[in-house]
Amino acid sequence: MLRTLVVAAISWVLAFALGFAITSRLASADETSATDKLRILYSTRFTFTDDGLPLITVEVMSGKKEVTLSAKSGVRVRPDGEGGAAVDAEGGSTWTITAEGTKPAVITDWTVVETFGPEDATGITAALARWKERGYEPRQFDIGTVFGVDGEVIDTRETRIAIDPVAMGKGAARAADIAKKFGVTTAVHQELVKRPSGTIVAKAGGTVIKNPSVLWFVPAKSAETITVANVPVGTGGSQLATSKEDRRYWGAIYVTFDREGSLLVANAVSEDKLLAGLVPAEMYPDAPAAALEAQAIAARTELLQKIGRRNLTDPFLLCSTQQCQVYAGAGKEDPRTTAAVQATRGTVLLRDGGGMVDIRYSAACGGHSEDNDVIWGGEADPTLRGRSDTPTGSRSKVTDVGDFLDATGDAWCSKPKQAKGRFRWTQTISRDDLTARVAVDYPEIGRVKALVPQARGSSGRVSKIAIQGDKRTVEVSGDLNIRRLLGGLKSTLFEVKTEGDSFVFRGAGFGHGVGMCQLGAIGMASAGKTHGQILSHYYRGTHLHRLY
Repeated sequence: MLRTLVVAAISWVLAFALGFAITSRLASADETSATDKLRILYSTRFTFTDDGLPLITVEVMSGKKEVTLSAKSGVRVRPDGEGGAAVDAEGGSTWTITAEGTKPAVITDWTVVETFGPEDATGITAALARWKERGYEPRQFDIGTVFGVDGEVIDTRETRIAIDPVAMGKGAARAADIAKKFGVTTAVHQELVKRPSGTIVAKAGGTVIKNPSVLWFVPAKSAETITVANVPVGTGGSQLATSKEDRRYWGAIYVTFDREGSLLVANAVSEDKLLAGLVPAEMYPDAPAAALEAQAIAARTELLQKIGRRNLTDPFLLCSTQQCQVYAGAGKEDPRTTAAVQATRGTVLLRDGGGMVDIRYSAACGGHSEDNDVIWGGEADPTLRGRSDTPTGSRSKVTDVGDFLDATGDAWCSKPKQAKGRFRWTQTISRDDLTARVAVDYPEIGRVKALVPQARGSSGRVSKIAIQGDKRTVEVSGDLNIRRLLGGLKSTLFEVKTEGDSFVFRGAGFGHGVGMCQLGAIGMASAGKTHGQILSHYYRGTHLHRLY
């Protein structure tokens, strides 16, 4: 016989009064309602575990119609989250979760026309007045978060002035039109007008639990992990993944709705467990300890810096794709990287003038890092300036790419054993293949005749290139756009020549080249440099600080 428990946000007392046979372990009462806890999932609220570590909510997968959870000793359901009642299954240890009566979210796209620091009240007021005079009804959106730990205040907030709301999906085109009309840099800000809704239904053996919008799950034994079945691989939970696997997760799992009203699975996990799974995916675990420690600090800083600035319309703080930080759950840890996380507990990289560094890193800079604004546009960041990846670390400019590629020099990233095929590389693509690739985005140019770089950054990376066809010439900008369009190049630090009916690229580096060069960090650590020396080499005007 099935026993069904419908959990309302008001109280569990009614369920007991009606005589449900609940095999449960009751925790102490929690005055925060389920509705409030759902609201918190969408907020930038920053919380800590009992051990004093940040608690991070990370997307596992979305777009699901059914979710299956299990654990070695069983999975316990907490409809009200931490502090609420706990329910065990009767006659089953695996929970199957589905949904009823779902409705998608309502999201509006706004065009961001100006951005200010949170303290710039004068600038914010003037901007609101300026855009009102231009015939718009501007809105002010405050993003980011602020928290204080051990006497240090970390503030990642910013204020966005946005105009001209349109339906979700139409914002990019509208932003481009406004940028052209007023000659300003624009972006799209999404506002969650109405959260998705429905009923989450969890079944295990003879137990059925229903709850509005969210259900929490924890292992029956806290030292165990929860297994989520059929997680898409390589895309952070995207339904576009071609393969799937069962993955284990520390901490708690909650199931709620994504913006389309499908099931979304997320993991609430302490920072140390999260980083222990992240760092091995970012750097070779057999790297010297100092390099792993530098990577752990960089990953922690990046993690905290992104909170409240990404995924603003989603019920989690971080996605698990490369847009945030690639996270594959438990079981991916390595003792050496875990030791690096523990050795640097709570340590982050701060700007000398205050605030956390906007951490960026890539696999190999090829001997010279790049300016952030060359790769992504926006304002120049003084901590992310292109420099020679040599012991002097001088601020310089590569003026002859051919000569630079010929020189091996004494770059830190040339020394590790993993540098082969990353420090210097050659890639060939036939004219026919390149024409086919380009035709997907630019069918009007015809057969590709030549590739002519138009602008380069301080490292020599191409920031704009002309693709000449037999019908038309187009100019392409942006690091990722150029690399993708030209056959998936390892970087944009290249020279290109025509040989027969093929284009031959000779290049350096692997990735965008901004910030820390991971192979360079390994090279520095192998030479006896500390994690502090590594980070100060790649991020100038910064210092280390332990927050917790």
